[in-house]
Amino acid sequence: MNEKLATLAERKQKLIDKAASQRIVLAQSMQPLRKPLVIAGRGLEVVRYFKRYPILMTGVSALTGILISRLHVARFSALLQTSWSVFQLVRNIRESVRKD
Repeated sequence: MNEKLATLAERKQKLIDKAASQRIVLAQSMQPLRKPLVIAGRGLEVVRYFKRYPILMTGVSALTGILISRLHVARFSALLQTSWSVFQLVRNIRESVRKD
């Protein structure tokens, strides 16, 4: 019986070591995908936010259409970056107010 337990313990240790090496290989393989996945996650956050506030989405879409037709693309891009920063600021403030 002790021999069987020793064999099982040895097999268990081999499996643990194999799993650890597989986790390391997986982490190294996923490294190049980390940044795109973060960007995709942020995009999903925006989509979820607008799903909660559909009237806001309508307003943003209308405003975006108007601004694109009136402004040049470079100026619109700068405006979009600023708007994204404001959006994040408002969201963070809203979340901190909810926590308190």
